[in-house]
Amino acid sequence: MVYKFIVTALFIFAASCSNTDDAIFQDCSTPIACTQNFVIISVTVKDASGVAIPLDSFKVVDTKTGEDITLVENTADFETYKKDGYYPIFSDAYRLDYQNKTTTIAFTGYQSDNEVVKETFEVGADCCHVLLKSGNTDIVID
Repeated sequence: MVYKFIVTALFIFAASCSNTDDAIFQDCSTPIACTQNFVIISVTVKDASGVAIPLDSFKVVDTKTGEDITLVENTADFETYKKDGYYPIFSDAYRLDYQNKTTTIAFTGYQSDNEVVKETFEVGADCCHVLLKSGNTDIVID
């Protein structure tokens, strides 16, 4: 009897699992416990020796919609990003817009109005936070 219960429970558990890319997504209508952290996905831009590359500007665009989703709040924040070579590309500010979806975003960095870096990332969000599905967040410019 116990054996049948264990086999049945394992079968139900295995049937509920999925190997698809959407396996991270849940039904967000059911209450779940989320952390209070505000997630920001960022990239670092450095040269081959590890020195931060200060960009004059950068842009983040949702390639599916063409929407500019750049996350710069103010000049002081941007100056800190430049100093550290650390640039935000996606955050929980977009969680509801991208909940249970993925999209491709393009990060483009400029110096003296010249494009010096362009990288793409696949991002999305679950019920709680944004997430990075693919893309290299440590960018090295020669």
